[in-house]
Amino acid sequence: MQNTTIYPNVATELIEIFKFVDEPVLEKIPEELKEELERISNKEYEFNIDKTKKLSEQNMLPQTKELLSGIFIKYCCREEDGNEILVACKENDIRAEEEKREKYNPDKLFESRKENKEEAETVVKPEPQKQDCFKLVVIEKLPWYKKLTRSIGRFFRKFF
Repeated sequence: MQNTTIYPNVATELIEIFKFVDEPVLEKIPEELKEELERISNKEYEFNIDKTKKLSEQNMLPQTKELLSGIFIKYCCREEDGNEILVACKENDIRAEEEKREKYNPDKLFESRKENKEEAETVVKPEPQKQDCFKLVVIEKLPWYKKLTRSIGRFFRKFF
C-alpha cells in the first residue's frame, strides 16, 4: 500500500468488515496490512455491522469506503477488472465535474438574470373590447437600492 494516513476509527471499521469476508478473499490481503490496521485501530470505537443490509448500505465513514474499495481493487480482484473499475471511476469523476461546471457556470447565471430583467420590462396591454374583464397588473422588479430610497422617502413624508 502507499503511504497514506489511516485513521484509527477507519482501521476499526475495516477490521470489523474483514470478520465477515470469506476466507479465500481474506487470504489475498497481506498480513502486514491486517497487522497494521490492528495496531492503529481505536479499541474504544464500536462499529457494528447490520447483517440484514448490504455493505454499500452500512453506516460507515467515507474514508472506510474509499480504503475498502482500494484494497479490493489492489488485492482481491483480477488486474483487468481493477483497471476497468479505475477507468469507470475516472469517467464518473469527469462526468461529475462537467455537471458541476454546467450547474455553476457564471455565464449562464448572468444570462438568467438578463432574461428575468427582460421579462419584467415587458408590458401586457389589455384588449380594449371587454371592459368588464379583469386586467393584468405588471409588478416592476426594482433593485434593492431603489426600494430603500423609496422607503426612506415615505418615512420622511410622514413628518413633513
